[in-house]
Amino acid sequence: MATVTAFQAKTRFGELLDRVSRGEEIVITRHEKPVARIVPEGGANLDHIGQAVADLRAGRSLMAKRRGLKALTDREIKEAIEEGRP
Repeated sequence: MATVTAFQAKTRFGELLDRVSRGEEIVITRHEKPVARIVPEGGANLDHIGQAVADLRAGRSLMAKRRGLKALTDREIKEAIEEGRP
């Protein structure tokens, strides 16, 4: 993922659109902090994402059965992730 300043985005907008149309994501920064992201239209295929989530849940259940443990819930996983964040 590329990063450009707001000034660069303003002066090279057409070039950035060409890059995004080829599938690249661009982050725009102001004072070295991300403020916007340009992503390809239709980049997120919800059917694909939904299938990936279903596959992960199935794998998680399968692993839990092999170990004889109870599968973690989505809430437990989210809480564990949040605990690890500063």
